[in-house]
Order: sequence, then structure tokens, then C-alpha cells
Amino acid sequence: MTQHKSLKASAILIAFLLASPAFAATQGTLGATSTGVVNISITKSVQAQISDLTDMTLSNWSVGDAAVTLFSNACIYSSTGSYKVTATGSGASNAFTVASGGNTLPYTVTWNAGGAGNLANTGTSLSTNVQSTSFSNANTTAANCGGSSNDTARVIVNITQANMNAAASSSTAYTGTLTMLISPF
Repeated sequence: MTQHKSLKASAILIAFLLASPAFAATQGTLGATSTGVVNISITKSVQAQISDLTDMTLSNWSVGDAAVTLFSNACIYSSTGSYKVTATGSGASNAFTVASGGNTLPYTVTWNAGGAGNLANTGTSLSTNVQSTSFSNANTTAANCGGSSNDTARVIVNITQANMNAAASSSTAYTGTLTMLISPF
């Protein structure tokens, strides 16, 4: 029994040593001069931040009005310059819907990664809870993009005229949330 515990402890020690980095300081020797060497290791983690978002509000819509397009610009910072987006709505199963009481209204989400000064209301369609393709116009020097005039992306919410016409009228607003997860790579 003791030999089994000893073998197990030896196996754990060997696994730990193999997993440890090979860096080791070199010590100097006693003499007229002595040289020591240390290894330096610095890791800068991959980071991302989304900021400068604003709420999207449509104050009033009447039958016969056009489809609804709402948007919010965003500052996307990625230490690598590249990122992917995963969007989820607040509807059932993370659906892109807003609700008023028991009534729901679906919307679609589009992501424009045109970069600072090149944002538009067109782009890549996002599916709920599905990571997007990669985008590459993120700011790499300032987590806040240096101010809103340098926003690098736009999230666009669209509701068709047919869905607006079919929506039940309500004295309370249709509300919901849209969550965007930014993943640098």
C-alpha cells in the first residue's frame, strides 16, 4: 500500500515538472567577477471591450409608416484588431423579440464593422446565440476608441412593415434587450 502511494506521488511530481516552464535563473559563481542570468517572461492577454452604446427607441409608429430601422454605434476595442460577435435577444430561447404584455414583435439584427468614419446601415446578418464571422476593424490603441466620433461598428435592428402592422396596439411600449458578446481572437 505504501509503495502504491509513493508511485502515485512520484507520478504527480513528474507531471508537474513536465508542465512547468523550462526557464530557470543561472546563478553566478564565486570569483573575481560573477555573472547571473534571469529569464524574463511577460504575457499580454488578449482583451476586448464594447462601449459607447446607446438605447434604441422609436417613440411612435402608425399604420402605413415604413419598416423600422434603429441603430446604435459602438466602439469595439480588440487587442488583436479582430473579433467575433455573439448576439442574443431577451425573447424565448434568446429570440430577437420585444414584448408588451403577452404580445411579441420580432426583429432582425445586422452588424456593420466598417470602422471609424465608414459606418452604414448594412452589414452582416446575425443569428441569435450564433457566433459571427470575423471582423477586423476594431480599435487596437484605445479601449474607448478615443471618443464616439471614432466608433468602429454599428448594430442595426430592423422590424418589417408587415410585422409592425400585425403587432397588437398597446398603451405600454414593446421592450426587450439585445446582448452582444465580443470575442477577440
